[in-house]
Amino acid sequence: MAQSITINDANNNGEADKPLGFSMILRPRRSADPKVAYILCGWLGFIWCAAGILFTFMGGWPIVGFFGAEFIFIAAMVRIFIKRTEVVETIEITPDNVSVSKRDLGINETKNFQPYWAQVHFNGSPTNNAALEIRSHGEAIEIGKFLSAVEKARVANQLGDILRRLKT
Repeated sequence: MAQSITINDANNNGEADKPLGFSMILRPRRSADPKVAYILCGWLGFIWCAAGILFTFMGGWPIVGFFGAEFIFIAAMVRIFIKRTEVVETIEITPDNVSVSKRDLGINETKNFQPYWAQVHFNGSPTNNAALEIRSHGEAIEIGKFLSAVEKARVANQLGDILRRLKT
């Protein structure tokens, strides 16, 4: 099972003289790596090509066009699936800045907040999947749209704890 949340806590085992640094990377879960998906498409293409040649020799040549259309459809769906799962959200918290960077379908979005005023807002529960946002002074950015309600609650608690530790 692939991890959808990666956390790097650069607090260096609680040494008080080092500044707090925290980084969290959020990604959607994928059922297959892109390399595996392309290998699967290659095998399917080989099987369909062999079946098309077999049917052609048996006299069923009109079926070959349907084999090709099916393969093109499945290959396009795999490509769309891979593109839709290339979402990456990075939350970095330092004493000077809370930075949220999102990359989705080639579109990059970055928002910076003052750490003292930044708030994590999640009105959901482990059974109610609501929006998870980081807010400050009327600006907000939604993070983790692809996470489950339980994962959103866990991320909200972790980010809230880090921001509270930073404020004290």
